[in-house]
Amino acid sequence: MSWDSEGFDAIVVGGGHNGLVAAARLAGEGKRVLVAEAGPRAGGAAVTSEITPGYSVSAVAHLLEGFPRRIERKLKLARHGLRYAVRNVATVALDRDGKHLLLPRTRKEFAVFREALPKDAEAYREYVAHRRALAGLVAPLLGERPPELADPDALRRFLRRSVWRAMLKGRGTMQNLLRTLPESIGDRLDAEFESPLLKGALAFDATLGGGEGPYAPGTSFRAVLREAMRLQGQGACLPAGGMGALADALVAAIAASGGKIHLDTEVSRILVEEGRVNGIVLSGGVEIRAPLVLSAISPGVTMLELVGAHHVETDDIRELRNFSPRGTAAKINLALDRLPQFTGLAPELHGARLLIAPSLAELDETSHAAQNGDLPLEPVMELLLPSFADPSLAPEGQHVISIIVHNIPHEIEGGWETHREALVQRVIRTLGGYAPEIADAMIAGEILMPHDIERKYGLAGGDWHQGDIRLDGLLVSRPAPGYSRYETPLPGLWLCGAGSHPGGGVTGLPGWVAAGAALERGDA
Repeated sequence: MSWDSEGFDAIVVGGGHNGLVAAARLAGEGKRVLVAEAGPRAGGAAVTSEITPGYSVSAVAHLLEGFPRRIERKLKLARHGLRYAVRNVATVALDRDGKHLLLPRTRKEFAVFREALPKDAEAYREYVAHRRALAGLVAPLLGERPPELADPDALRRFLRRSVWRAMLKGRGTMQNLLRTLPESIGDRLDAEFESPLLKGALAFDATLGGGEGPYAPGTSFRAVLREAMRLQGQGACLPAGGMGALADALVAAIAASGGKIHLDTEVSRILVEEGRVNGIVLSGGVEIRAPLVLSAISPGVTMLELVGAHHVETDDIRELRNFSPRGTAAKINLALDRLPQFTGLAPELHGARLLIAPSLAELDETSHAAQNGDLPLEPVMELLLPSFADPSLAPEGQHVISIIVHNIPHEIEGGWETHREALVQRVIRTLGGYAPEIADAMIAGEILMPHDIERKYGLAGGDWHQGDIRLDGLLVSRPAPGYSRYETPLPGLWLCGAGSHPGGGVTGLPGWVAAGAALERGDA
């Protein structure tokens, strides 16, 4: 096609969900927007794919937890087709003996929980209240730009707002948060609970995708951060049609506002002229000009490869190179000829989010194995049977299962091609301890290791979080101090992907906040 007659106010590099959110916000403000996506479809890791004809599943991310309702309303995503098969999906910790544990969401569920764990029930109520109080302090920070470190007045205003929020939540909230920052989730849970199953489930949520065990410093804060992300959204939700429904709605919102999305369009270079960004160059050499470029791909790739290291300060080069995502979770998707029966699980809970994390000790063992480059003997994982609530994903009476395998090595001796089948066998063997006939029900499947996720879906390093989510990897440190407010030292170039604040997960916040900041600056 010819680009000569095209005129754009803004170009978004990368059509993952953050890039789509940024483009939708800009287009909704009347800007002429182009999204350049290197792959054959938009959505990045938030897509629905076919395992085998007739069986579809969310390819990578499989629940919508932290996508803010305000963004959904502002972009009119319901009008553009976004529907939910389930809101507020339940979480169940699976027990090998069939004494499964539903994490309570209501008073009725809490009464059942109390009967199962009478010694832990009140402690759990207090733990949830404490975590939510701290998350309520953190949550507002996730949807705003970090402060400018070089501006003392801005930093003071930021800190003053944080202190006022803490005061409104009660005396001691800030002190509790400061105590939580360095502690491990394992130490916190050991001090408060007796049930190994409950502790395993809570620690799983705090460590998923992070590659560190439950006794690693700082993992207690991760539990608070995840809760803060959930507060931004609407609870764990299952989009009808899989996660691709979110991407489809965003694409429709962009088109409705006159924006354009071009697939199979690889950007080879970001155009820099006279000290400012002025567009992009495609792999075929075509130049497309715009005064504003937002990059939703990895900050390191953006600055060091597409812009070029000669345009980046020496200290920033080191920071950006050190910000290297390394995924430690695999995704397995299976087509089944029947609904797998989990021993002892109530029929209605087969559609819940199911966790296999029997204890802190077993979580710790899988973490140590991954850090040593070994396969876990008993994988810990998160399971979802989306077809239980959304029959459109499989033929009648048949199902799909989506599995996130936590704590696998990013790289393994001999390469993953020689170990891929061994991991699948261990996963199926472990699942068989809970659902004995699952192996017989399998029709087809796919396994995605971190490098597969990177290659197929554009998620740098196959990393769910797109960089460290410890405190020193957030806010003004993400991805590096000079880039923490989305804008880069090059006028006209902004970062809007998960490598920027507040990080990974399907939240849309990096794209939304970056686009808002660029609009406020008047770059387009």
